[in-house]
Amino acid sequence: MATYKLSVVAPDRTVFEDEVSASTFPAVYGYLGIWSNHEPMLVALKPGLITYTDAKNQLHFVSISGGFLETSGTSAIVLAQDAVRSSEVDLAQAEADLEEAKRALRGEASSMTITEAMHEVEKATARLQLARKK
Repeated sequence: MATYKLSVVAPDRTVFEDEVSASTFPAVYGYLGIWSNHEPMLVALKPGLITYTDAKNQLHFVSISGGFLETSGTSAIVLAQDAVRSSEVDLAQAEADLEEAKRALRGEASSMTITEAMHEVEKATARLQLARKK
């Protein structure tokens, strides 16, 4: 199967970079699948899970808190606000983060706006999903 280079980059580090055969991304208007030789595009991403299949046909996951995806026929680059791999997520911490974000959404424990709180809930939910996939 044909492959392409996938890079997931956060402001402070490169989270992932390798050849993959397929991947899906949490685009603002729904999940988007990418394969080798995909048409070039630039897409806004929301908090969620990136899934990718490596050269050995193994499925992997990365949680992002939003960003942008740029594709060409031979590569896909994610510029993420924040990104973590499954090996970096603690289940108990992810659950606590989600509960705190829900409290903020209800206006109980934060000075965040509703939009900011909704973003935090989406981000925490993605991290929790990632932690459960370990």
